[in-house]
Amino acid sequence: MERQIPDFLVIGAAKSGTTSLISDLKNHPEIHTPGFEINYFSHFYSNGPEWYHSLFNCPEKIQGEKSTSYLYETECHKRIFSHNPSIKLIVLLREPVKRAFSNWAMRYTQGRLLKQTHLFNKHNLNIIENIGFSHLFNAYLNSESDVVRHQEPLDIFERGLYIEHLTHLRRFFSAGQILILISERYFKNPEPELKKLSSFLNVSDFPSAPPAWKRKSEYYAKPDEATIQSIRQFYKPYNEKLFRFLGFEIDEWSQL
Repeated sequence: MERQIPDFLVIGAAKSGTTSLISDLKNHPEIHTPGFEINYFSHFYSNGPEWYHSLFNCPEKIQGEKSTSYLYETECHKRIFSHNPSIKLIVLLREPVKRAFSNWAMRYTQGRLLKQTHLFNKHNLNIIENIGFSHLFNAYLNSESDVVRHQEPLDIFERGLYIEHLTHLRRFFSAGQILILISERYFKNPEPELKKLSSFLNVSDFPSAPPAWKRKSEYYAKPDEATIQSIRQFYKPYNEKLFRFLGFEIDEWSQL
């Protein structure tokens, strides 16, 4: 049977350490990865499989790529399965309020948030009146349409509903095909998490090296405590379902 490429995908979540993880993977001598977000199954599927395969040119190695859109754009899941039903999927999960704020801050500092809001309002009767973190969350809560909640920039909060994305993923892939790592553990002590990853991919241990993940910058603005608690309450039932799905609670999330 012909080997299907890629062998693995790092599929998210966004702002959870996936760039650092793909850097670790790239530094492993038995692994090849293009090292950038290809988004083939989400945004460039029309390019076709020949174009996609051309990006992987090391058949003697385990090959894979990272595209965080593959987790929350669930139409990708069937496409990935059709392409390679035995593929291995790697997911990093970060406490969802921290993840949402990091995503908001990145888009804000890059100028993308304002552009996304202008485009959103053009098609949604100016629902968003303020692009502040708490104001944007209120706009998300006040939207009753799932379609609208998936649109940028409201998707900042939708992306933290991990249990919904993982449940959909399990419709196509077995539990043994999905490795879920906790971002806070990877940030603090990457070695045990990389040990799980090497076992999952059936490669040798990762070379000893300083952690790839480094906080590049601290955002001066911080959400106020009331906003944090409000968003945490929103995510609480989803997190509880996630913990049941995983079979364990993520203690680090309650300590932040």
